[in-house]
Amino acid sequence: MTAPPTFPAERTALAWRRTAIAAMGTAALFANHAATSGWHPAAIAPALAAIVLLFLAGLSFVRNNSLHHGHWHHGQRVIVIATVAVLAVCGVALVIGLTDPGKKPAVSIQSMPEIPAVTGGRQ
Repeated sequence: MTAPPTFPAERTALAWRRTAIAAMGTAALFANHAATSGWHPAAIAPALAAIVLLFLAGLSFVRNNSLHHGHWHHGQRVIVIATVAVLAVCGVALVIGLTDPGKKPAVSIQSMPEIPAVTGGRQ
């Protein structure tokens, strides 16, 4: 018994739907970073990344619908565009992670309370 020929297209359509949802969530994170960083010039990159991800979400939604309607061909261009968009956004995320001017260290050595050393059995 073999699977009907539409199952691979349905799985691919669901993958495009998941891509759209993930792109929207990540766009919200980039927009939040741009908004909370004070909208200084360095916030342009995360704002543009959010716009690219929203475009990717729309593209993924359109591809999902086309697969549901039986248009299984002509997906190569969409895949290339999605790959370039994800790589560009990953590059922005890497630059933000390495050079974020508003990033604070997780634990400050000066703010840690001093713990007395215990030596011996009694104090």
